[in-house]
Amino acid sequence: MRLRSSVAAATMVLAALSFVATTGPAHAECDPDEVIFEDDFEFHDISWGQPSETVYVKDGALLIKDGWGQVNFQTMADEADVCVDITILEAAKIDENPASIAFWWKDWDNYYDFKYWATGGYVIERIRNGRPTRLLEYTETDAIKKGLGQTNSFQIRLRPKDATIIANGTQLTRFKGQPPQDGGVIGFRSYGLSKFDNLVVSELFE
Repeated sequence: MRLRSSVAAATMVLAALSFVATTGPAHAECDPDEVIFEDDFEFHDISWGQPSETVYVKDGALLIKDGWGQVNFQTMADEADVCVDITILEAAKIDENPASIAFWWKDWDNYYDFKYWATGGYVIERIRNGRPTRLLEYTETDAIKKGLGQTNSFQIRLRPKDATIIANGTQLTRFKGQPPQDGGVIGFRSYGLSKFDNLVVSELFE
């Protein structure tokens, strides 16, 4: 990871202080009647680009490996509920090969990243002008199923100025953020081999 300046470090502290909730119950789900984008990954269409050795569809799910990141421009929204099932299938080391959800994505130099490991740990980062800032340090939780081959259901609730992360129905955290002016898109990355399935992006509802 690149060295951060003292200004960036101060930004990280202020960002960490903006978190307003920790692990707790959550009941919201993506609204199937207000869908912006839904993908059962039955085929690899233009919305995910062209298949390759690092990103492809198999058995109705999107598979990504070897650190590759892929976004879908059909998921553009300034506020939305995002739901997806993720399974980390392979990892050289379970504490070093996470899977992640990119959101409020403008480009690969400017986006937010929720990253989790098969250890049950997760972090939240903001990448700005190519420089990552850790908004939430590595935290382990029983809300995330541990071990390779375990499927976790994640939901990210994107409002104009804050985001809420939910894992398997349990709220992990809520924090303030700065999405792109015209909204951002959703993407995925895997540092081992991970499966992404049942993606739904719906209008935000209470």
